[in-house]
Amino acid sequence: MRLFLEVYECNSVSRAAERLGLTQSTVSHGLERLRRALGDALFVRDGRNIVPTAQADFLAPRIRNALAALETLSAPQEFNPSREVRPVTIACNSHELNDEMTAIYRRLQSEAPDLPVRFLPLGSYANLRPMLDDSGVDLVIGVRVGPYGPEYESQPFLRDRMAVFYDPAHRGPVETLEDYAEARHATLNFGGNQPSLLDRRFTELGLDRQIFLQATNIPLLADLIRGTPLITTMQARFFTGAFAGLAHCPPPVKLPRLQYDLVWHGRQSESRRHTWLRRAIFEAAGTAD
Repeated sequence: MRLFLEVYECNSVSRAAERLGLTQSTVSHGLERLRRALGDALFVRDGRNIVPTAQADFLAPRIRNALAALETLSAPQEFNPSREVRPVTIACNSHELNDEMTAIYRRLQSEAPDLPVRFLPLGSYANLRPMLDDSGVDLVIGVRVGPYGPEYESQPFLRDRMAVFYDPAHRGPVETLEDYAEARHATLNFGGNQPSLLDRRFTELGLDRQIFLQATNIPLLADLIRGTPLITTMQARFFTGAFAGLAHCPPPVKLPRLQYDLVWHGRQSESRRHTWLRRAIFEAAGTAD
């Protein structure tokens, strides 16, 4: 099962062999036995690499689940991150957590120098469950929007307040609720359908806001509002990053602080590897600049 997953992750027999510490011929023979046993090619040639068949895509998450379950049943033994080579995948919106992701990567590399680390874009909150359900993602780091469900577990990661950003060359700070409602707003849109925290607050107050611009990422949003009277309400942490050079002020409406969480599937909770991963990530976040 590990051989299959390594080939699946690498799309290469040679890279899988290197990660497993086996010869390429050993991996090729093992893969051939799997093909005969399962009655499917599993991987087909695509240029210099190989790509999974539909059957391999179907099997991959189930094999990951089976390996995770077997790990929890194995006899207790010391986990040594310095020998860990299985890839770690973290889903998050990295433009929101740039400093934290840098600190996390450095911490993981210091404890597990041969560990491949992948950061995937989370996008909207709606992506969280499918990402964790198929076992392709070890952890999600994102803003808490609602309950995660009984099959998931979470841990608070960090908190942030909201701020109104604007170009001071084209407008002044937002001082009243009326000014806030009448202003032209720019927003971030990952393609999800859930109303934002601010939209829900406007609805509670019986107000509408005028959205004149939507962007799919933070740097683009910041660039687009420069040189305009548009405003955007985002995490205050952005004033040292993408929104540097723009002015900001508190919103004239009470908004709760944003809570970022670490979220993982419950099947990982007893995994020694995953316990180490969560600890390393949480401790690394405290060292971020």
